[in-house]
Order: sequence, then C-alpha cells, then structure tokens
Amino acid sequence: MNPVVEALSLLTPYDIDKPKIRIGPHTDGGYIFADCLSKDQTVVSYGIGTEYRFDMAMAGRGHDVYMFDHTIEGIKFGHRKLHFIREGVARRSNPEKCVFSIKDHLDKHRIQGRQLILKMDVEGAEYEAIEDLPDETLNRFEQIILEVHWLDKLGEFIYRDRFCRVFRKLNRIFTLFHVHANNWNGQNGLSIVGGIPVSSLLELSYIKSSLVHRQPSQTLYPTKLDYPNITQFQDKLLWFYPFLPTSLTKESFAECAARVEYFHELQSAPPWRRGADLFFSKFRS
Repeated sequence: MNPVVEALSLLTPYDIDKPKIRIGPHTDGGYIFADCLSKDQTVVSYGIGTEYRFDMAMAGRGHDVYMFDHTIEGIKFGHRKLHFIREGVARRSNPEKCVFSIKDHLDKHRIQGRQLILKMDVEGAEYEAIEDLPDETLNRFEQIILEVHWLDKLGEFIYRDRFCRVFRKLNRIFTLFHVHANNWNGQNGLSIVGGIPVSSLLELSYIKSSLVHRQPSQTLYPTKLDYPNITQFQDKLLWFYPFLPTSLTKESFAECAARVEYFHELQSAPPWRRGADLFFSKFRS
C-alpha cells in the first residue's frame, strides 16, 4: 500500500444529515459548521492574529468565545462574550513560554460544558496539541474546525507517522463532513507526493459521529458555502483523492498511484536502466 494514500484516506469526507452554515467572513477566517449550534455552547478558539471576525460573529450569536493567542497583545474589538487570553497551545503546559495544553486551558479558565466548539488555526501546532489530548477531553467537543498544515510533507516518515496518529484519533470520535483547500499558494498550487496530488493546507470541519448519520460523499468541493482565502486567486478544486466522489477503493487508487510513480521513476532513469525495466515489466503480473 502506498503510505501516502493510506494517510490521505484518513481525510475522507462524508455527507451528513444536517445542513451546513458558514460563520465568519467570505474570505480567509470563515468556517463551515453543521447547522445545529446553540448559543450555550462555548467556543475555544486558538490562533487569532488580526483576523477574528469569526470570533466576533460567534459572540454576536450568543456564544462565549475564549480566544487564545500568545503572539499578539490583544484584540481591538470589545464584546462581553469575547474573552481574550494571551496564551498559546502546546502538547504540554509550559507557563514560562505562556503555552498550555487544551486540557489545562479548560481547567485553568474553568471552561465548562460537554458540547464545546473548538477552532484551531495555529500554524502546525495542531498536531502536538491534539496528539496527547486525552479522549475524555476530546469528547467534550461537539464540533471541531481545524486548519491542517504541511501536507506536502506526507512523503516524510516522521511527519506522516504523527499525521496518521492524530487523524486516527480524531476519526475514532468525529466525522469529517466538510473540507476546503486554502489557496494561499495559488489556485493550482499543489504538490505531488508519492505520485498523489496534495494541497498543503486544508480547512477541515468535524462533528461528533454519534450526532449524525453519515454516508459516502457525493459533494464536490469547493461548495457554494466556500470562498477563496486569498481573493486574487480562484478557489482550489479538490478533484483528487480522497475528496472527489468515487466508487474506487483506496486499494485500487493505491495500485494506480504506484503505477504512476513507477513510470515517473522510469522516465528519470538512465537509458540502459529504462530498457531493462521495460523488458522485465512484461513479466510482471
């Protein structure tokens, strides 16, 4: 099995029996949710920077929003439902560096409830923050909006191994119901990893699996709810595995990808090697 295909299979989206809603701007910083939110659900928002219209929109809907970011001084918009905390997120808490684990943040700031909303856009720190998060704490969240980085590194074992641990953990509890490719590197900015096209930066929407009925995706991405993150570029069409609706199994796709990779390597080989490989390929089953 092509290990990149195996890893990407963990990002297979599903259609669910709930409508979707976009919250936030029609540019970077807007996110897709299952439209079953209630204002008593607290939002835990990691990664604020200068774009926090999503947080403002959630506060306007009646949600308490705890905004964590240790890289900025504060926010310029005041609202009784917005609670800015100059702390970052990490695998383990380190008060000297102003970073804390998700569990410690919930405990430290007395964030109550078992239907919490989690939003993370933390430039790659999402992996370590989620990897060691106890399932008991993860189960306190009902929906998770996650921007995931560096998928162009899936060819590297260390990155891919952590990627698989994190997304297997999420998939045990949650269903991926929406995906959007950030077009920061242009509408056609893709990497080829292990013979597979990969968008390096994705926005993912999850909901607790126990709350929905799901079925194989018949959705083409981007949808009418999606907008380009960078407005001067068109949005990215997710026409490749595992996002394009298809009846192919991952094993069939992996076999095809392996064949593509083999012939790519063949074209790069010296002429004498090319001829030998082509000769012996006639005898391959």
